[in-house]
Amino acid sequence: MSASTPKPQPTVPVALSFEAIDDLIYDARAGDLEALNADIATLASQYNCPESQIVASAIDMEDESEGGTGCCVLHFPAANGNHEILNTLLQKLSSLDAAQRTAFINHRNHSGNTPLHWAALNTHLECVKGLVEAGADVAIKNDAGHDAVFLAERAAWSAAAEEVDENENENEPQEIEMTIGEEQSEGQQQADAGEMSAGRQVVEWLLSSEKAAGLESSATEGERSA
Repeated sequence: MSASTPKPQPTVPVALSFEAIDDLIYDARAGDLEALNADIATLASQYNCPESQIVASAIDMEDESEGGTGCCVLHFPAANGNHEILNTLLQKLSSLDAAQRTAFINHRNHSGNTPLHWAALNTHLECVKGLVEAGADVAIKNDAGHDAVFLAERAAWSAAAEEVDENENENEPQEIEMTIGEEQSEGQQQADAGEMSAGRQVVEWLLSSEKAAGLESSATEGERSA
């Protein structure tokens, strides 16, 4: 069997060392904002360039066969729900050329996942909002053919399934509070809305976003195929 063709490496503004990239990614993943700001400032001074170019160059370039992820520095705060780190990085990127900034925000790792995919999968609504408002493309699909809406929807299904299992395992039988066809009171509807799962909140926000127009069918088709 022939070896798979390696994916082309993205073009970056500054050729940072592997050590420098690792430091930036570690800072972002650990949530150490002070260290992240300091490392970015030091590298910007060292390479005599804007901080935005340092951030846009922080991509794990190592091949997957060597343990590389292909992730950029945005992936980790997006996955961890650290919107403070994520917003700081997005703010630094704001001075980049629009095309370059958008390309970086939509950077796909070795599995084809963008930072938005990871934020949606882990149901971090504030990170999803920040990424989309900064230019993340909600229609991008990963290598498995899934977009961010599908991943958030799948997380919502998983949460619902776990809740059903917990209810079934309780010692006391559960009362059926509403019969088929019975209308919910306004108060009950508000209570249900307040109990919306994190995954469902992400799905609803993405589908209501102007940048996500036309993606509702994606979640519906995913539900049918699940």
